[in-house]
Amino acid sequence: MGLTVGIVGGIVIGQASVEASLTSNVLIIIVALSALSSFTAPIYRIGNTIRVIRFPFIISAHLLGLLGIVLTSSFLLARLLRTESLRRPYLFPFYPTRPTDWKDSIIRLPISAMFRRPIFSRSKQRFRFNPEEVEKNKIISRNDFDD
Repeated sequence: MGLTVGIVGGIVIGQASVEASLTSNVLIIIVALSALSSFTAPIYRIGNTIRVIRFPFIISAHLLGLLGIVLTSSFLLARLLRTESLRRPYLFPFYPTRPTDWKDSIIRLPISAMFRRPIFSRSKQRFRFNPEEVEKNKIISRNDFDD
């Protein structure tokens, strides 16, 4: 019942604001789409973050158009670049740029190619494993299944 009242109330208020020339039809559609898309986040806390971040984007887009979206995106990116979590850059491995650590991020390489630990881990052991020992200690080989 409450969800239905919220949807009908949103439609009535949106229609009234358009008829009173307070906003445009396009802005109402954008706000509705951003509200619906904020519910697609798989984790509840991330969904709340998206809901809070969307308001500055909507306001800046309303006031400055595409320039407002670009400025707000730049401000958000600058903020994320300065943020640290546990004394590590929040956007690591993309900032600071170390292409050798990208193999653990967007495109994941085979485990045999990732025998070095990422630089940001600051581990005393630089290597995850010795590739020669892995090959030597294989218990099951492909030939065991070729009957």
